[in-house]
Amino acid sequence: MPIAQPIEAASAPLPRRRNISRLRLLVQLLSFAVLLYGGFALVGLPGGGAGESGESGVKLVSHEKSATRLYLPATVCIYQRQGLCRGCGLFLLSDTLSYWPLFEQALPWLLILTGLLLLGARVWCGWVCPLGLLSDLMTRLREGLGFARLRPSPRLRRGLVVTKYVLLFSALGIAALASLPAMESARSSLSEPFCRICPARVFTPLLTFDPICWTDTTDAITMSFSVLGLIAFGLYFAGLLVRRFWCRLCPVAAISVPFNRTGLLGLHKDGGRCTHCGACRRVCPMDIQRVYRARGRDMVTDYECTLCLRCVEACPEEDCLQFLYLGKPVARSGLRE
Repeated sequence: MPIAQPIEAASAPLPRRRNISRLRLLVQLLSFAVLLYGGFALVGLPGGGAGESGESGVKLVSHEKSATRLYLPATVCIYQRQGLCRGCGLFLLSDTLSYWPLFEQALPWLLILTGLLLLGARVWCGWVCPLGLLSDLMTRLREGLGFARLRPSPRLRRGLVVTKYVLLFSALGIAALASLPAMESARSSLSEPFCRICPARVFTPLLTFDPICWTDTTDAITMSFSVLGLIAFGLYFAGLLVRRFWCRLCPVAAISVPFNRTGLLGLHKDGGRCTHCGACRRVCPMDIQRVYRARGRDMVTDYECTLCLRCVEACPEEDCLQFLYLGKPVARSGLRE
């Protein structure tokens, strides 16, 4: 069985209705602008690099400036100049493990991060994350050029999910290893391991005109991370062929996954109204099958769902799909304009 199957560039047109995608794109663009450039307004115009430099001219991440100490469940990069937020949730977890004696200082931010995850789950992935927006723009570019996309096979999709958790637990394991007294000399190089290979490490400094952080040649460890980071950056562009490819691998997203079924928010399906047209399955950027296959009257939120609501938008059946928040419908399917 092939690991990916080509899909025709244009599927059958879907009926017009309220365009959730336009609202989501607007929110994504505003989030992108605020997260990447909002720090300049609060901190002031930059007068140089974002932080202190080491002997090799590489910025020391632990001393980066940011307008706030907030950590978000999205790829907010620690390597950017004058960031609005301190970093992503995985950076906070990694930093806490590497410097665990300072746990009391990190505890309030861990609680805030947990609260944000409870309130938004993977809405952060679908509506706020800067890398998510870039992935969606790549999809729009491919569609505009009329190129076919690839749909990963079920086996490959499962493999990508497993890889995501391997990356998550590897990053946390390396961060914990860095906390050991025997590793004190290498602690600064081993801390924030995923941040050193995340594609945002290249994208964000580039978009904020600060390319010095692309690589780190301080020692063999940081050089190895830099090579892996450039490979990950290249891999990110697989999103030109596979929708939201990086989101399937992203360990930052993996932190949000358990919160997708907390009951505060999610997708509800009335299987009795479903005509099995497959519209929800066709438009899903994560190629999720759960919504289409459900036949009962139940919550159908998948752990891998980014809650982009494309399925709700595409479904032509009145109230077959609903997005619920605190038990109240926020968006419903149907032919409404």
